[in-house]
Amino acid sequence: MNKLMRFTTGFCLIIIALAVSCGSEPQVEESDEGDPTGTAVPATTESTDNTPLPPPAIATQLPTGTPAITEETTTSEASFIPSPIDGEGSLIGLTMNSQVGILLDEYPEAMRDEVATVLAAESDAFWIDLAQRQVALTYNRLYFRPYFYADKGELPLPPQSLWHIELTSEPTRQTINNHELILIDYTFSSTLLAAQDEPGKAEPALAEVGGVWEEPFILPPDPTQLLQRTSNACLNEGGFPPNSYDSENVDIFFDYSCTANSSGAAGCHRSTLPALSCVQALNATVGTVETAVRFTRLPWDEELANQVRIGVVVSPDAPDLLVVSEDLQNTRIIYRYFPSNSCARAEGCINGTGWRRLLQFDATAHNLGAAALDIGPVVAENPLTNMLEYNSCHDHFHFQNYGEFQLGTNSQPSKQAFCVESTSRFSNNELSPLTHDFSCTYQGIQAGWVDEYRAGLDCQWVDITDLEIAGDAAELPLSFRFNTEQFLCEGYPVLDDSGQPIFEPSGLRNSDGLPISRPQCDFVADWDATNSGTETVTIPAAGSFVTEPCASSELGPRRNCGFTAVPLPNLPEPSDSEERPLRCTPGSTVQLSCSVDGNAAQVARLCETSSVLGVGTACTFTDSLLNQIISGSNVTLNFTCPFVRDENEPGGDYALYTAPLFTGDAPAEVTCTPIE
Repeated sequence: MNKLMRFTTGFCLIIIALAVSCGSEPQVEESDEGDPTGTAVPATTESTDNTPLPPPAIATQLPTGTPAITEETTTSEASFIPSPIDGEGSLIGLTMNSQVGILLDEYPEAMRDEVATVLAAESDAFWIDLAQRQVALTYNRLYFRPYFYADKGELPLPPQSLWHIELTSEPTRQTINNHELILIDYTFSSTLLAAQDEPGKAEPALAEVGGVWEEPFILPPDPTQLLQRTSNACLNEGGFPPNSYDSENVDIFFDYSCTANSSGAAGCHRSTLPALSCVQALNATVGTVETAVRFTRLPWDEELANQVRIGVVVSPDAPDLLVVSEDLQNTRIIYRYFPSNSCARAEGCINGTGWRRLLQFDATAHNLGAAALDIGPVVAENPLTNMLEYNSCHDHFHFQNYGEFQLGTNSQPSKQAFCVESTSRFSNNELSPLTHDFSCTYQGIQAGWVDEYRAGLDCQWVDITDLEIAGDAAELPLSFRFNTEQFLCEGYPVLDDSGQPIFEPSGLRNSDGLPISRPQCDFVADWDATNSGTETVTIPAAGSFVTEPCASSELGPRRNCGFTAVPLPNLPEPSDSEERPLRCTPGSTVQLSCSVDGNAAQVARLCETSSVLGVGTACTFTDSLLNQIISGSNVTLNFTCPFVRDENEPGGDYALYTAPLFTGDAPAEVTCTPIE
């Protein structure tokens, strides 16, 4: 079976001013359950089995989500991209052999044969999607590698359009750590292209051709629904603001070496401490697969380099940023409750307290220049510039005037972003280094790298609670404008005789009324031509991403997609002198008797409702009051009636959402009646 595959993966205005803040860096305590130390393999001049095959006919594509620079480059997007340097660069081959599949434990035993049979007949595309999701879980330890090793740099994954997944077996049912799964074997391969000396900077074992380094990983065999199964046990929040992870962005946080007691701003767990370490939680819920990403320094091969080169260089000796417009399409809607003392309220990320409906989205800026955008060290509360402002709520400094978001309809308070940092290497060429020195304490964007804010990060949203939508949905333009106030030098910094930047008045003032200065810069020509992007997004009138259709690999009762609201009997309207009637007594145990009309098992999810908004909150598995399988008649559901949230949200009401247990089945009507 040889399946070498490849993939690429007038309005009124809402204006959100972006600011940037600095925090601590990710660190981790070593776990005696999983050795985070990689292996340097003795160098050899032969490299055959480990040499990845080049991607046919896609070598010159821009990275996924990166629009063309001009109309001319758009028309020749798949044409040859020449080397930006004279002479040779370096090539590193990546391979990883692993198993990936779907957990069967969460289905009733009587269903598992049928589910396994359907999954075994799935297309190659289904299994490749699962494999790429498992590969993505290597992100954190590769991109934040200097915080796990004292003498090593980043070893970034190549752009996703260069990933190859070769399926090497048929799907079979297997047991791992007493968990039943249907699994398939695969090999991941890709190629990094960089300058000649870059491999040795990233990993000393790769300094010479033939050098090999194996970076170990312990991964879940089913990479989906990691948060639902293991809570935050496997999430390294070090360097991120609190409350920045959710079920959809866990790939950037996954770290198998996290221990249960790794806490604090620099530890794994900033929000809550889990009961188990990552490895313990994986073994308890889904099992583990031990593997390694094998990096091999390859001999220079100009033909291979031409095939894997990605990313045009628009400025030969200065930074020049591009907003990755298509990333704005990665949106999802959530409901979240904010108390009056929430950081989001203090930082102006929401228009009010209580239940809010939020549009989350990605925002990415790609440095297509050949030089880093070097902001420099964070100087706290510098009275000469006032560029940074301390926020006691998040306990870090905000870098002001990074950019702004814009959506149709209402005004919006300012948005506080995180820090200007190099988070992913979207380019794959000789002028994009593999490593960088940037962090939240010394900020900047390396050449060929991006500064990206993923949906799910705290405050990475627009508050759409008050957005009025006529009909079922609205289509509105969502825009990201970067560096609108010229605080970031996309060009050549103006320096004094001692080499220090010279500052000038910006005309802006901080929250204390003090003037803010910005560094002087000799900007490159047309520096702002690519500093904005706009995409049309669809906003349904009700619901969240939980009520949106599922991707093919999202299966099982804990998934956060494919649910439908089930109408419950209306509560009587109160008279002017009466309080609003409740469906249940807050804090009491509620019992419902539920039945399915048909043979297909369904999942019932109970969520809080908002009295102010008058809707159910279409909650995720983690936030649900109860998530239970219903098969047959008179199934009893037990859950706690929602408590009082505040004077405007009295609790005492709930909403019911249902979905087919197996996404291949049709929805069936579920009826529930209270048990008195």
